[in-house]
Amino acid sequence: MGGFIGEEQLRRVREAVDLVDVLGDYTTLQRAGGQFRGLCPFHQERTPSFYAYPDDQHYHCYGCGAHGDVITLIREKENLEFVDAVELLARRAGIQLEYEDRGKQHLRRGRRQSLSEVMERATAFYERMLWEHESGAEARAYLAERGLDPAVCREFRLGWAPGRGRLVAAARRAGIAIADLGELDLAVERQGRWADRFFERLIFPICDRFGHPVAFSGRLLPAAQRAAKEAGRSVGKYINSTETPLFKKGEVVFNLHRARRICRQAGRLIVMEGPTDVMAAAQAQTGECVAVLGTALTERHARQMGTIAGDGRIFLLFDGDAAGRTTSIKTAGLMLGCGVPCRVALLPSGADPAELLGGGGEEGRRAFAEVLQQARPEMQFLLEELAPRPHELDPRGQLAIVDRLLAHLRGIEDRDLRLGYLQEVADYLGLDAARLQARLEEGGRRSSGRERDRGRNDTAEPPLPPPVADALRCLIRHPELRAEAFDELGCEPALFPLPWRTLIEYIVCQPDADPGSLSLCEPAVREPLLALAVHRLSAVEEVGDPRAVLVEAVTTLRTEAERQGTRRLRHVLRQSRDDSEESERLFREALERNRQRNARVDGLE
Repeated sequence: MGGFIGEEQLRRVREAVDLVDVLGDYTTLQRAGGQFRGLCPFHQERTPSFYAYPDDQHYHCYGCGAHGDVITLIREKENLEFVDAVELLARRAGIQLEYEDRGKQHLRRGRRQSLSEVMERATAFYERMLWEHESGAEARAYLAERGLDPAVCREFRLGWAPGRGRLVAAARRAGIAIADLGELDLAVERQGRWADRFFERLIFPICDRFGHPVAFSGRLLPAAQRAAKEAGRSVGKYINSTETPLFKKGEVVFNLHRARRICRQAGRLIVMEGPTDVMAAAQAQTGECVAVLGTALTERHARQMGTIAGDGRIFLLFDGDAAGRTTSIKTAGLMLGCGVPCRVALLPSGADPAELLGGGGEEGRRAFAEVLQQARPEMQFLLEELAPRPHELDPRGQLAIVDRLLAHLRGIEDRDLRLGYLQEVADYLGLDAARLQARLEEGGRRSSGRERDRGRNDTAEPPLPPPVADALRCLIRHPELRAEAFDELGCEPALFPLPWRTLIEYIVCQPDADPGSLSLCEPAVREPLLALAVHRLSAVEEVGDPRAVLVEAVTTLRTEAERQGTRRLRHVLRQSRDDSEESERLFREALERNRQRNARVDGLE
């Protein structure tokens, strides 16, 4: 652990590393005269206010005030100590640091560098076990069965963990402290003895954004998996390193260090489930793929990928079975909430990317491309997966889906983007966008004040749309207008949201009931009247010209109902496109709806 980094070596590192190149790992920069400009990697913004000045190798954000050189950048973005940042940049630049023994005015060698060297040695050990040792023969056969060439396996530095204390023994021979293996989750202490953490597993190195191994994912081979199941032992197909000083599972994405540059050329980044999927894609010359390694995607993951993809598109490509769909829904929702746009593609049920690509031949690449062409934007995917037949949902079902989506939309800082998504939800479910906006805002207030208001009822309805409020006022206050409204204007209970639909149904049957008698009715009628007070709508509140207000309100409600009906019909038509008889029936229904609407408009004129 001894030795120091001298000032001369600091100067060498700073001069050898291009600030603009390093910044490219965190944001997309464009030249603007003698400097470069882009979105700030330290805070979210829509208009670029971040500048890099290559002449004196520093950056400055005129939005949040972030300022520094390349070492400051790495320290703050990677959460490293100064000396660890220097050593990381030296490795990036290919500089072999020489550690001196010259006193306290120099920087002591970093702990991270020492642990990184242990990880590198462990990676090399596992590689030798896979390719040179007889114990790796079964793993080599498995890789061949999966159609993975040795070249791509060596590129990804795959290895074999034989277990039985062989890594511990090799570390002792190399003079490596066994406690370092324990700190990196490469060895575990059992009853006073150290044993290998990974035992008879195929090893996939997990690298940081600079390509340095920081953790491992170990896969149990199929034969061992079957044997464990027959013996009644519960073992995971994959096990990953636990968090260590080098590895934070919420921050590292498999293969991101390779994919980051390729994805900018390809204009896309593809997120898959497992490492073999990524390797099969790389073998098929599709190197812009990463994997989540079975762990839940985090906001940090999403923002990293969004930054690296830049103006390109992010595709989620998971299995088409039930588990894959569940993962797709969770991941798409998280990406949506982070404001990172993505598209979602699903593989045919029972297939994975490696099987689809079929070893990287032309036919496999064509099938892979066809799957990606069917990818849907994240909101469209969520709506169609959560509500495949929206026209069949009752109000409770609609609100359940709305609340699930609003939970993601609340995280979007860009108001215009949030409103655009709200309109998409409203159009698909046949709801009013203003009511969704009110529910979104009300839900945010309830969430922030839930502890303070725990004893209160948090299920209050959002504000009523003006046409609904106006129609309710007129129909309650003016019994003389009810006959015209129901018989001539086409006012129907279905035009009103719950719980006021029940009230209107009663008025249809009792057209002469005055406001006072309504308040004495059964609870199903009386409670909607009381609910009006919550919305500050007095049951006896007067309006200027009741008839004119009622005509305009009912006309608006009917027009919106027709639009919702048309949207529902279009959705059903899309789903029944293979059933010509059903499609023809629905088409005739749509024509009849349109004719009736035009007749009503002509009658009002």
